[in-house]
Amino acid sequence: MNRRGLIVLALVIAGLGGCPGYVKTEGTSGPLAWRAVGFQVVTREINGQMADTHDFTLIVRNVGDQPIVLNRMDRMVYHPGGGRPGRTSVEGPWSLPRNGERSFPLYSYRYCSSSGGCTESLAQTQWQITFTGADAQGRPIESRFEIAPPPERTKPIDTSPARRPTPR
Repeated sequence: MNRRGLIVLALVIAGLGGCPGYVKTEGTSGPLAWRAVGFQVVTREINGQMADTHDFTLIVRNVGDQPIVLNRMDRMVYHPGGGRPGRTSVEGPWSLPRNGERSFPLYSYRYCSSSGGCTESLAQTQWQITFTGADAQGRPIESRFEIAPPPERTKPIDTSPARRPTPR
């Protein structure tokens, strides 16, 4: 294979495996402009174990020409190339006047069920966010977008049955 063919093959493989260098932290969707800020790793207790979480704040701003009410936020969180996505929803309402902003503190964590053990690693969490609601005339609105924070080194929660402590 010639050099050009090897470069194309490497780009295809990188595209199939997710692109850990891809970062997207702001944008506009429907009547909302959004930005994700304050990325940090925070250690907290989850399910009786200390775990590293990816924390940030999502800020949404109404860029439409009239007030809106957001009634629901659906979230899907996943790690490219591994595991099942996690899905959660939270109900509003959250009123946003024209140019009004609202902040949502968010975090995610990884878990590992491998019997071979779990180690700290560089991971990039991807988020898909969907807000639904209505404008001042009662017309439905939807804003859907993806957040790709910078990759961070974290330790997952170990959920392997092979390493659960035995009761005494």
